[in-house]
Amino acid sequence: MKLSWIREHYHEVNARNHEEYLLKLFEQEIAQREKRKINLLLKSATLPNKYGKTFDWKDIELGQGITQTDLLDGKFIERKENLIFYGGVGVGKTYLSTLIGLNVIRKYGMRVKFYTVASLVNQLLEANEKGLLNKLFKQIEKLDLLILDELGYIPLHK
Repeated sequence: MKLSWIREHYHEVNARNHEEYLLKLFEQEIAQREKRKINLLLKSATLPNKYGKTFDWKDIELGQGITQTDLLDGKFIERKENLIFYGGVGVGKTYLSTLIGLNVIRKYGMRVKFYTVASLVNQLLEANEKGLLNKLFKQIEKLDLLILDELGYIPLHK
């Protein structure tokens, strides 16, 4: 068993008896594994750096039956629904999609990936040239949430 936290920190744990000591050790090991998993998911999601700001919902119009909580908690993912955010430049489409991605990673440990449409097209073209298109498709299929940003901003190669 790979018990990296226990191996490095076993001497720091205080307990009244052996059972409590073992329980604390394994609770910390599990907590550390969850933290590493979330950090790995956050890194692989390649979300834009939009942290620390508050989102202004006042000009956001949600579809019938959709609430802010449904969006942020990713309820649409469970229902296998797509979302499309549209509006002018600077209204918060990227920021909102980033918030949703962060929330579903941190709350549920879901696999998320953020692409601009142009970068995804470029990766698809490159994978096709290298004969790795099926591999890229399989990586995308494993995702719980795929976020595509900037659709229509940049003309794409045919």
